[in-house]
Amino acid sequence: MASQSVKKVKISPLLVVLGMLFGLTSTMIFAQIASAHGYIESPASRSYLCKTGQNKNCGQIQWEPQSVEGPGSFPQSGPADGQITGAGRYPELYAQTTDRWSKVNITGGKNTFKWYLTAPHSTKEWKYYITKKGWNPNKPLARADLDPVFCYYYDGGKRPPNTVTHECNVPTDRSGYHLILGVWEIADTGNAFYQVIDANLINGSSSVQFPAVPSKNF
Repeated sequence: MASQSVKKVKISPLLVVLGMLFGLTSTMIFAQIASAHGYIESPASRSYLCKTGQNKNCGQIQWEPQSVEGPGSFPQSGPADGQITGAGRYPELYAQTTDRWSKVNITGGKNTFKWYLTAPHSTKEWKYYITKKGWNPNKPLARADLDPVFCYYYDGGKRPPNTVTHECNVPTDRSGYHLILGVWEIADTGNAFYQVIDANLINGSSSVQFPAVPSKNF
C-alpha cells in the first residue's frame, strides 16, 4: 500500500494571538454581564433589609440582595403574578402579610431612590410602580395590585455608574402600608432586576406608624 503524505497546515502566530485575544475578550464581556447586578439602597428595599438583618429568613438573598433578577419587559412579560417580588426565582421573597417585612417610612411627594449596582449594565429603562388604594397586603403581589408607572427614566442602552439616583414624585393620595416596585430593565440580556420597598407611606396625620422590625420572624 502506497504511503499517503500528510500535509502540515501552518498556523500563523498572528492568528493564534488574535484567537487568544478574542477568547479573552469574550470571557471578560460574559463575566461583566454575569456580574452586573443591583439593588435599591434607599429607601431600603426588602432585599437590602435582608442583607442588613432587619428582615429574617430571606434565603439566598440575605447574602446577595443584588441578584433579584428575572425575565424583563414587565408588566407585559416578567415573573408570574405572586412571584414578582422575588423575580420568579426567590420564593422566600414572595411571602406577603401585613407584618412579614420591616417597613420604611416614606412621605408622599418628591423622593430620591438610590440604586447601588455591583457592576454597571447596558440599561433600557427604569420604572417605578406602587400598590393601589385598597390593595390586599395579605396576598402575594400581582399585576392587578399595581397602579400604572408613577416614575420613569429612559437610558436607551447607556451604561450607568455604580450609584444611580432618581427623583420621583410618590403619590400623595394614599397612606399606610404600600409596596413600591422598582424595575431595572436591561438592554442587552432581556432580563430585569426587581426591587420592592415595603413602605409606610405618610400622607396627612392619619397614617399608621409601623415598627422598624416586624413583630414576627418567619
